[in-house]
Amino acid sequence: MINPYKVVKEIGFERLAGSENERKAAKILCNYISELGLNQKFESFKITSFDTGSAKIIADGKEYFAHPHGLNENATIEGELVFLDNSDIVIYNKGAFKDKIIMSYGFSRKLALELVKSKVKAYIGIGAPNKKANSSLHRQKTYKEGYVHSVNVTHEDAIKLIKKTGKHIKIEIKQQVEERTAQNIVVDIQGKGYDENLTLVFGHYDSVSRSPGASDNAGGSVTLLKVAEYFSKHTPLRDLRIIFFSGEELGLLGSQAYVKDHLEELKQRVNFVVNVDVAGDDIGTDHLNVIGSKELLGYLDGITKEVGMVFNSKLDIFSSDCMPFTPYEIPSVNVFRAGGKGSNGIHTPDDHPRFISNNGLKNTIKATINIVDRIVNAKVYPVKKEIDKSLKEKIEKYLWNLNYEKPELEWEPKYKK
Repeated sequence: MINPYKVVKEIGFERLAGSENERKAAKILCNYISELGLNQKFESFKITSFDTGSAKIIADGKEYFAHPHGLNENATIEGELVFLDNSDIVIYNKGAFKDKIIMSYGFSRKLALELVKSKVKAYIGIGAPNKKANSSLHRQKTYKEGYVHSVNVTHEDAIKLIKKTGKHIKIEIKQQVEERTAQNIVVDIQGKGYDENLTLVFGHYDSVSRSPGASDNAGGSVTLLKVAEYFSKHTPLRDLRIIFFSGEELGLLGSQAYVKDHLEELKQRVNFVVNVDVAGDDIGTDHLNVIGSKELLGYLDGITKEVGMVFNSKLDIFSSDCMPFTPYEIPSVNVFRAGGKGSNGIHTPDDHPRFISNNGLKNTIKATINIVDRIVNAKVYPVKKEIDKSLKEKIEKYLWNLNYEKPELEWEPKYKK
C-alpha cells in the first residue's frame, strides 16, 4: 500500500511548473501509478515560467532580503519609498504615487493593474507577522503587457523599512524568465460501462517558488494516488479520470488548458468534479467547499457524516483548479484540511513536510475516496449539472480577474466589468 507521508517527503521540494523539478516530481508520481498497474499520459501546454531568483533592498547602506515576484525579470529600481497602510489609496488618489516605490500589505491581481495605471516605479509587499517572505507572481498577461517590478519582504523587515519612508532606496532583482512546457498527468480508470458519465478527481502537483509545497499541494497529490490505488482494486460502475494538474500556482494554467482541450467531452459527459487542494496538517479542520447547488451541498455533507466524519461544509467559490470548469455549470466539491502549521506557512518555505503527517492526511483521503465511490457507483447518477445562482456573480468576477478578460459563460452574465 502507498504510504502517504512517504510520498509527501519524496516530492517535498520546489516544483515550479515547467521546471526540471516539475518533471522530477511527475516521474515520482508516475512510478507509483505504474506500480498500481495503471497507465498515465502526459498532456503538455506552453507557459511563461521562471527560475526562482533573488532580490535585495538597499536603504541607508543596509541590505534587506526580498523575494521577487514570479515572472519578474532582472531589474534595478531606484526611487523614494512610500509606505501605505492600505494600498487602495493608489486607486483613489490617481497619479499621486507616480515614480514612487510603494510598500504595503499583501498583493492582488486588481492591485497589479492599478500599479501600472498609476505609473508606480516598484512595489514591496509585506508578509504576515512571524512568517518568512511569501511567494507572489505576475500573471501571464501582465508579464507580456506590462507590470510593475515587485518583491515581498518579511513583516519584521518591513517594520525596519517603514523608518526609511521618504528616503531614496534601491531594489535589485535577478531572475530568469522564459517560455517553457508544463505537463498535466492524466490517469483513466475504465468503469464497467454502466452509463457514459465521466467523473473527474484532480489536484495540482506544482508548487510556488521557494516552497516545498507540502500541504499545498503534495498532500492533495498523494490523496489522488490513494484514490487511484483504491479504484485500481475496485472497478467502478462508471469511468473515472484522475488528473494531476501543473501550473495551478501560475494562474490555474494546467486546468485551463485541460478545459480548452477537452471542452466537448466535458459538455457531453462530465457532471461533477472533485478537487483536492491543501491537505496534511497534523492538527487542523476538515472542509468541503461546494460550488454547485444547495442540494449537492447537503448530499455531500450527509454521505461524509455517514462514514463517521464531520467536515465544515459550505457553498462558495474556491480559488483552485475547479474554477475553469464553472463557466459550463460543472459543479465541484473542494476537499481540504487547514489550520495547522503546514497550511499556515502556505506559499512560504515553511509549508514543509515536517508539519505534515499520515494522521493529518487520513481524513482528506477517506472523505475523497468515499465521495468518489458513492458518485461513480450510484444506481442513478446523483449530481445535476447546475450551480446556484448566488454563486454566479462571484464566479464571473473571479474569472475576470484570473485572466484579465471577459469569460465565456453558459448563462447570462450578471457582472458588468
